[in-house]
Amino acid sequence: MTANGWFQIGLYLLVIILVTRPLGVFMTRVFNREKTFLDPIFRPIERLVYRLTGIDEKREMRWTEYAIAMLLFSGVSMALLYVIERTQKWLPFNPQKFANVDPALAFGTTASFTTNTNWQAYSGESTMSYFTQMAGLAYHNFASAAVGIVLAIVVIRGIARKETDKLGNFWVDTTRCLLWVLLPICIVGSLVFVSQGVVQNLKPYTTVQLIEPQTVQVTGTDGKTITQTVTQQVIAQGGEGPGRGAAARLSGVRANPSRASARRRR
Repeated sequence: MTANGWFQIGLYLLVIILVTRPLGVFMTRVFNREKTFLDPIFRPIERLVYRLTGIDEKREMRWTEYAIAMLLFSGVSMALLYVIERTQKWLPFNPQKFANVDPALAFGTTASFTTNTNWQAYSGESTMSYFTQMAGLAYHNFASAAVGIVLAIVVIRGIARKETDKLGNFWVDTTRCLLWVLLPICIVGSLVFVSQGVVQNLKPYTTVQLIEPQTVQVTGTDGKTITQTVTQQVIAQGGEGPGRGAAARLSGVRANPSRASARRRR
């Protein structure tokens, strides 16, 4: 490995060490429902969410209620994503006219994104429409990450609390995780990408002929990038497609190997 590689690893570890304590203290205050500097922004939104959904934010759950609520939330989200993938041909924001995703592939992708494993057996930008990626996959990058975080929090509560069988409220914990923790991180990340010229639109791909004998498709000035990239890089794992996804979106170019091979043969 080069010196630059070791430098980047060291810098990354240093940043993680530096943010661990302040972020941990902040998250403790968030999940203990203590006052934070973001309360003036997100507290009104939180109250509105509870009012619209009929959630009693003061009511805590036993572990069985908490588990059932989590399973219901994940199950409904999983079913919705599956339907989106299986019907994307008729849904909006599909300028490439991608077909509906195969049932087996749709189920595997849905199950993996619901459980935050993000396993992918496809090339995202040649399989999933913009709508599927934004309304389906990017949503699960948020939701499944929030579920994982609140489950870790509830395990800590179960260990720490001695004289009660109440472990908090799944809906309250998830809402606060989304609003106070994940959303601010992604907003900051999106602004960083915008400042560097990364694009966000819903135009079709543009095929570009290069001087060398190959053809590439540019998603830089003509494709959705920021929304999906931030959630993948900051919240969840992964990219889109083996070896090409996130890096291709950040560079703005997506290669088309089949066309490139055909032109090389000529």
